[in-house]
Amino acid sequence: MPTLFSTVMLSLLLSGPAHAKDAAQAEHDRLADEVERLVQRQVWSGVERKFQEMEKLDVPLTQQDFLNGAYAARELGNVQDAYQRLFQAKELEPTKEIIDWLWDIDRNYGHVELMTVPNRATELSAELMPFDVNQRKAVEIAIDASKEDGHFVGLIPKGSYVFAGQPFTVEPGVSVRIEVSPRLRRQGLIDPVIIYRDTPGGLPPNQDTN
Repeated sequence: MPTLFSTVMLSLLLSGPAHAKDAAQAEHDRLADEVERLVQRQVWSGVERKFQEMEKLDVPLTQQDFLNGAYAARELGNVQDAYQRLFQAKELEPTKEIIDWLWDIDRNYGHVELMTVPNRATELSAELMPFDVNQRKAVEIAIDASKEDGHFVGLIPKGSYVFAGQPFTVEPGVSVRIEVSPRLRRQGLIDPVIIYRDTPGGLPPNQDTN
């Protein structure tokens, strides 16, 4: 059953582009207020959900929108999303907090693309789990994703790891791509680890930052 807000939105959309733009801006402002309240309560899953709703609106996001989205991504262990949102916030207003945070990620994380072929649950382990809480969350997210379907793409802290029996090292500014076939591994064939220089933002070449 449609909500009152969705009914109003539909009515405004049908009444013309100017009204539609006003409605989208009103919805953005409403979501931004909700995000601020959720940030104060540190309900990061809620912040993430509302941020994604704001991204779908035809309204430019503010620096504070992107910064709140970065906070949520960091607390949920998604460093790559945090970096991209910080970068967008920097483009609007490059504050010292944002620059320092981007620098910290560039200095301490590397981009990885891990997959099994075909996708199947596998193990990712770190030689030494980080002491930093946010870095530990990033590793735990990657471990959980590997256990679920043997696939993870994102930023994890520098260090030594093993994915599906394949050891590899993560270094800042360097991307690592590992594609492991359990069937071939049983036959003694080990797939190569592909390493290449990163583009800014922890993304490998030809990857979009949007």
